[in-house]
Amino acid sequence: MFPRRNKYIFSYKKKRRAAAIKRVITIILIVIAVIIALFAALVIYNSKIHISLVDNRKIEINTEATASQFIEEIGNGRLVQDVPIDTTVLGKKDCKVKIKVGEEIRDYSFTVQVVDTQAPELTIEETSMNLMEGTPVDVLSKASATDNSGEEIPITIEGEYDENAPGTQVLKLVAADSSGNKAEQEVTINVIGITADMPDTTFLTTTGHKAEVKDGILTVDGILIVNKSFGLPESYGEALTSGTWESFQKMANAAAGQGLLLDTVTEFRSYGEQAQLYNYWSVEAGEGPNTMSAVKPGHSEHQTGLAIDVNSTTTDFADTAEGKWLNDNCWKYGFIMRYPKGKEDQTGCSWEPWHIRYIGGELPEKLYNNGDWITLEEYFGIPSKYL
Repeated sequence: MFPRRNKYIFSYKKKRRAAAIKRVITIILIVIAVIIALFAALVIYNSKIHISLVDNRKIEINTEATASQFIEEIGNGRLVQDVPIDTTVLGKKDCKVKIKVGEEIRDYSFTVQVVDTQAPELTIEETSMNLMEGTPVDVLSKASATDNSGEEIPITIEGEYDENAPGTQVLKLVAADSSGNKAEQEVTINVIGITADMPDTTFLTTTGHKAEVKDGILTVDGILIVNKSFGLPESYGEALTSGTWESFQKMANAAAGQGLLLDTVTEFRSYGEQAQLYNYWSVEAGEGPNTMSAVKPGHSEHQTGLAIDVNSTTTDFADTAEGKWLNDNCWKYGFIMRYPKGKEDQTGCSWEPWHIRYIGGELPEKLYNNGDWITLEEYFGIPSKYL
């Protein structure tokens, strides 16, 4: 009996030991499998490219950019080849870079957006202009616009300019690109009305010359202007200026060298003397107050100390040898023929071939114009009529 029982006990223990061994083997196999799986996962993970890109992948048109600007981090590799981005055209751009992962070089692609969010740059020569009444102006010709897109930018103008309406006028320039970006610039134009009592101011004349009124006296490009529109105060002037007299003497000596005699008939004339003369022509001579010969006191060039009547005060002087020589040569000595024939509508005065005005510098030659005299009114773009 007992031997048989031991046999069963032994068999049972053997089975239990085998099952335990099997369980251990199974656990070992599971652990090995897990290790293999983890290793495989690690290999796969390390074989992938892990790149973090910036959130805002936009770049302004026509700016320098490379793909690396949009890469924040490369997790398991490094950038070995960067590429420039073509930003000359709006829209999406494909960026392809080369990343080294381990010993392998791989391509990685992403997209960026080329945009235009910048307004054009609008420039103008002047944002505030003082212009004499009657002065046309092409505001658009004084403005220009550029844009980062490189396209040609049109400029439009809002508002209207009335050159004959004294006062302040405001215009707006608008420059817009094809992306809808806009730049605006206001332009203020002060239209200066010509009046008998103009305040101190500066402005551009109708021909673009710089005029200044100070203490009631007008100068244009620094040259004193006296005509029927612009006068002098009663206290202005005392005598012929030294520069005028010295230049006349040089001219007279040059004429004498050719056997011609130039002498003065009228030099400086005061405000009071002009008042008497004006009264004679407008009342006693019966011509009326607004004729060519009647020049109001304060509006005679003789009060400037820069004007001289030469030899005679009749138009016959123009046909004399001295008159012809004076007409053709006075500019060489800084003088101009102030009231040329055929220019009465410009000067507001009758033709006076004997009346010369000293200016000096280069302007007299320009006004001589090869014998076809240009008036100060025409050249400077100013009126000469009683206001």
